[in-house]
Amino acid sequence: MKGVVSAGHTLTAKAGIQMLKDGGNAFDAAVAACFASFVCESPLTSIGGGGFLMAHGSDGKTLLYDFFPNVPGLGKDVSKESLDFYPVDIDFGGTIQEFHIGKGAVAVPGCMAGLAEVFKRHCTLPLEALLAPAIDYAGNGVALNREQAYFKEILSPILTLSEAGRKVYSPYGVLLKEGERIVKGDMARTLQYLACEGLNAFYTGEISQKILDCFGDGGLITRKDLESYRVEVRKPLEVTYRGKKIYSNPPPSSSGGCLLAFSLKLIEGYDLAAMGQNSAEALELIYHVMRLTDEARGEDFDHKVYDADIIDTFLAEERIESYGKRIGPGLSSPSDYERPSTGNTTHISVVDEKGNAASVTTSNGEGCGHMIPGAGVMLNNMLGEEDINPHGFHTQPAGTRMSSMMAPTIVMDGNAPAVVLGSGGSNRIKNAIFQVILNMIDHNMSVHDAVNSARTHWDKKVFQLEAGISAAEIDKINKVGIPVNRWENKAMYFGGVHTVVTGEDGHLLTGAGDLRRGGVCLSV
Repeated sequence: MKGVVSAGHTLTAKAGIQMLKDGGNAFDAAVAACFASFVCESPLTSIGGGGFLMAHGSDGKTLLYDFFPNVPGLGKDVSKESLDFYPVDIDFGGTIQEFHIGKGAVAVPGCMAGLAEVFKRHCTLPLEALLAPAIDYAGNGVALNREQAYFKEILSPILTLSEAGRKVYSPYGVLLKEGERIVKGDMARTLQYLACEGLNAFYTGEISQKILDCFGDGGLITRKDLESYRVEVRKPLEVTYRGKKIYSNPPPSSSGGCLLAFSLKLIEGYDLAAMGQNSAEALELIYHVMRLTDEARGEDFDHKVYDADIIDTFLAEERIESYGKRIGPGLSSPSDYERPSTGNTTHISVVDEKGNAASVTTSNGEGCGHMIPGAGVMLNNMLGEEDINPHGFHTQPAGTRMSSMMAPTIVMDGNAPAVVLGSGGSNRIKNAIFQVILNMIDHNMSVHDAVNSARTHWDKKVFQLEAGISAAEIDKINKVGIPVNRWENKAMYFGGVHTVVTGEDGHLLTGAGDLRRGGVCLSV
């Protein structure tokens, strides 16, 4: 076996598998799969977005590549009132959600810089080969599957805001439906240009000038923003859970990795295996852990995320013990709530036969509504995402690396990767990964069952419970005062944890794509 790829779309995974067949490594596969996802999984991700890649090499070294967007506006002095920045309502099926879009919502894109750095340091195949599947998909078109048709339908007010967007998503005057082919000719030409000129040409060549021409008026991006953008290579956050070393995304790159570690430390003192997976006892405990992690975020994390010692102070034993004592009494009362948005993010996990592993999460937010003229690429709306702007919109200084909830993660078995995983899902990311880790380590579940078993999420008002949890167990936790909302189906709301696992001897076994988001796992 040469390798395994788990991703959110069959064609995304196939692009990675093709690189492994052609003699490439896990990083070749991850980069090719990322580019394929920009075509097949828009608007979950985009060339105009950002993300993170956790790289574990066969040499035993593990690094986190942070290419999330920067706050723009270097050398520019504009008032907030002059920005093209406004709310838009999106109907998620009975619940209306408000997002902020427009040219003033665009942060400095990082995907091309990040994948360029990974390509330079780790890849073995030519860049033209890595982009070839994506160029083919964009130029010849891809039939919309059920999940992608759904994503595009609910986000159609953003996707079809501009004439360029309508050309792609509603070329015949109505939105493309499941089974219809979506063709992205302009994007295919952009990918061909990048394959020829190099990925960093996005920031210095003709594409960059188009960005400035289009987004300079009403937006914040400047030439200095584009030319000064740099990938941050960081030491991963490391936490031990039940004897397993776990690497995740560290601050300031991410709040997700640190909050995941906090949850694992809180729950480690309990015997989950004895409780049983999704029993009332386990559900009540997980509810408290999620609730306390959110409280700790607001009380001790968000305002300190850029502190140099944040990991040591936030995960200090005395802090964990202090919050642990709060498990139990003090349940929240039921209240009115809105079912939150799905969160537009996707994830890819890859492991190859030599022990190289890549865990990569990318996002475009919901998209700003505007494409780079002639490029077929919609830029992000990260400045309009509430969860990554906890202190308010347009409050951070220009040049600041924004902090995300994304948490590409690797669970180690000794010096070898045992589980490679990550998730989309906005502020549900940490809880989705958290529960898959519990399912695999505490409940010894197969990777397929661990990924696709019913999940929960505390949204600060209601304990969201996915279909598949016993009604009798739900009634028990409801009786002790935990406010619950029962879902009638498995939903993309609860994340998309695309996962790869290896055997005890390091040989590849299998993986699982999260069925909530049309995920697949392929091997070669």
